[in-house]
Amino acid sequence: MVLRLVNLTAPPIGMHGWRQSDTASIARNFYENGYKFGLPEVDWGGASVGYVESEFPIFPFTVAVAYSVLGVHEWIGRFLAGSAFVVGALAFYGLIRRVMDTPTAIWSLGFYLLLPLGVFYSRAFMPESWMLTSSVLGVYWFYRWTDSGRTVHLLLTGVFITLAALIKLPALYLGLPLAWMAWNKFGRQMFRERALWLSVAAILVSVAAWYYHAHEILMNGGLTFRIWEYGSDKWGNWNLVTSWTFWNAILFRSVAERWFTWAAFAVLLFGLALPRRGTGERLFDAWLVAVLIYFVIVARGNYVHEYYQLPLLPVGAAFLGKVFARYWGSTWRSVPRRLLAASLVVTLALSAIRIANYLSREDPRRSSEVILARELRALTEPEARIITLQGGNPTLLYLAHRKGWTISPPALDRGSLETMRRSGAQYIAATGTSRITAASGLTQRDMSAIETIYRTRHGLICRL
Repeated sequence: MVLRLVNLTAPPIGMHGWRQSDTASIARNFYENGYKFGLPEVDWGGASVGYVESEFPIFPFTVAVAYSVLGVHEWIGRFLAGSAFVVGALAFYGLIRRVMDTPTAIWSLGFYLLLPLGVFYSRAFMPESWMLTSSVLGVYWFYRWTDSGRTVHLLLTGVFITLAALIKLPALYLGLPLAWMAWNKFGRQMFRERALWLSVAAILVSVAAWYYHAHEILMNGGLTFRIWEYGSDKWGNWNLVTSWTFWNAILFRSVAERWFTWAAFAVLLFGLALPRRGTGERLFDAWLVAVLIYFVIVARGNYVHEYYQLPLLPVGAAFLGKVFARYWGSTWRSVPRRLLAASLVVTLALSAIRIANYLSREDPRRSSEVILARELRALTEPEARIITLQGGNPTLLYLAHRKGWTISPPALDRGSLETMRRSGAQYIAATGTSRITAASGLTQRDMSAIETIYRTRHGLICRL
């Protein structure tokens, strides 16, 4: 937990500041505009209220409730994310200990807690840590149910699997490892387990109900995070899946290099080749296959965003733990232990370097967005609507505590500018030193109606 308290008070900038700012804005809007759980609201709605089609907003809503007691502070979101991850780590330890043994559980827990991107994204202002913790708890309680048959364990499974899929719809991939555990326990009789199928129905109905409601927000004039844009945004990009570029980016540049470091990745591959000691261990084979299927289905999301590979963390940590538990007990002079010791040192060193690099990007003193946002708050009215040339990135709007539009510079031309002006736009803001006309479709003549009121190397602010 101590590692996850570093930069606790940092604003949502740096790596994936875009996603963090969206989450933080929804939390702040819940707090400021009423706790309307079914109507999450973002800052980039232009002249509209800003209601958005989104995943189940339980994380930002909980943060907003905490705001009502402690005030609006980004550290609350980071703390709730990090502490939830640590709770999930305890369940992960318990699962490995039951399926395999205590030494494997201890080693697996260490990798689960210390691999570099696991550290960073588990304390980011994002719902991902809640999704992963819900996933691990769901698998844990289902494994307990297959042992005990107790109804309470099945109910807990349903709660946490539902929550995981509500927070991130692709978490439905967990159905595969759950199905494997049911088959391992009941065989063909699993199809006659009434309680099991009632749980499946309850999970799917609950998830479908929320996402139907979320889609209604879009259909009634709201915004969207593009949950359902098949083939054009996050998922369904089959041409991408068949390319070497995709697999190189996912398996090598992201999973091998960033998530597991090359040293731990080599050990992970060795762990995949180890013989299984009992059928129970095959749970992690099924879990791994499910994650790979998720990579294929949500191809573009995984290709663009490295944090999409977070679901691989518990599976990978389990295979790493298995290797270290089996071979670490040999003598220091043995080749396996020397190789493991070398890989452990390299993994910890590379992890520390990557974490330090990611955390350094959260320094507000080095952020042009933080500096420009401060000027926006000073030079514009609280109710002013701002056009930010951030290419869809909401970070500047969030930091400035303003509403408005966020568009790519090429999309700003005379027609779009006039449309936004008539809708209430009063200012344009952009980071960097380039002139607006150099990056947008506006001409020098169009600029005659725009007054520059702030310009430094950090950016510029113009009044319409």
